[in-house]
Amino acid sequence: MTLESAIKRTLANNPQLHEFDFRQQVITGEAKTAALKPGYVMGVEVDNFLGSGEVAGIKDLELTLTLSSVIEMGNKIHARKNVLDIKRQMLDVEKQVRSLDILAEVMRRYIDVLAGQETINAVNDAAQLARYTYQAVIRRVEAGASPLLEKKRAEAALAAARLDVQTAKLQLQTSIKSLSIMWGEQQPTFTQVQGNLFSLTKSPSFQTLISELSASPHIQLFAQQSRVQDAQLRLTQAANQPDVSWTAGIRRINGIDEMAFVAGASVPLFTQSRNLGDYEAQKAKRDQIEQQKQSSLRNLYHHINQALDARNRALLEVTTFQKNIIPPLKEALVLVEKAYTDGRFSYLEWVSTRQELLDAQHALIQSAKKALQRGADIEALTGISIVSLPSESTSAPIFKEQ
Repeated sequence: MTLESAIKRTLANNPQLHEFDFRQQVITGEAKTAALKPGYVMGVEVDNFLGSGEVAGIKDLELTLTLSSVIEMGNKIHARKNVLDIKRQMLDVEKQVRSLDILAEVMRRYIDVLAGQETINAVNDAAQLARYTYQAVIRRVEAGASPLLEKKRAEAALAAARLDVQTAKLQLQTSIKSLSIMWGEQQPTFTQVQGNLFSLTKSPSFQTLISELSASPHIQLFAQQSRVQDAQLRLTQAANQPDVSWTAGIRRINGIDEMAFVAGASVPLFTQSRNLGDYEAQKAKRDQIEQQKQSSLRNLYHHINQALDARNRALLEVTTFQKNIIPPLKEALVLVEKAYTDGRFSYLEWVSTRQELLDAQHALIQSAKKALQRGADIEALTGISIVSLPSESTSAPIFKEQ
């Protein structure tokens, strides 16, 4: 499994992203409704019937058939459609934000698998050395150069090393399954992933990340929210324009057996003052979005700074382990092994040096894993790619072949 393949499968099968398809359909339906012009109303009116005296019965009945509607003023249809068009654009940005979060999680789980694979390599090497140590101890015990106690301790150490191998394999299977679940696959169809855990690039500076932040979907989302609120404000302003209601029809006057046309129009008064509260509320919401943006920016700066600091410290640890800690420990292991076979060092010295080297290798793996995962966090926050996972592995085994 490659990272590219994992990402493609997740984007194609993740329900969190399919949700946006339905939300787009909702906006499409609302847009159809918003584009409708005011409907027509058919009415019937009956006057002068079932009265008394001259208007008794229906001899002076007046029957009126009317057709009425509303003429919208202020280009309200365009204002309604504009709100929904901008909401559709904002939904696209929301999808980008969600996609970044999902891709970061895919990368984190992918990196977990990579670290698991490296851990298995390390514990396999450790188990091989424990087996070699056990055989060397047996030879010294049988020769009478070491007590039986050392054989028992070497036997226990070998069992513990084999347990570490089994535990690492179970953990790797769990990590692989967690990765495949991202695209809905409960039974993984792959057994390993490609990539080099130790292919680490230098972190960009904090100022570089901040300068590129304007293109981040997180910031664009606030810009779209402001545009939506501006459109809502224009819709509220359009509502200040009073609509004209009109009526037209035909009336039959039964008393004189004649027909007549009727028509009427009405315009509401003082609509601007009645709509003032809604206008002020929409304007306050727009100003609130700007304040939320500034608050979100500060939180974003903080999270980027924290992730960048954690990544840089992890990179420093990786470099230190690779150049200054693991090489001398490897040399020390060779020296202490020879000294043990010569009878100059005890078994405890050999085992302690071996364990120090194994602990350093585990720490190296965890530091590389942390550096990559914090890089994935930065990518999710900024949208800037800084993590690279080439398929070639350049890591070398810790323990030399015995």
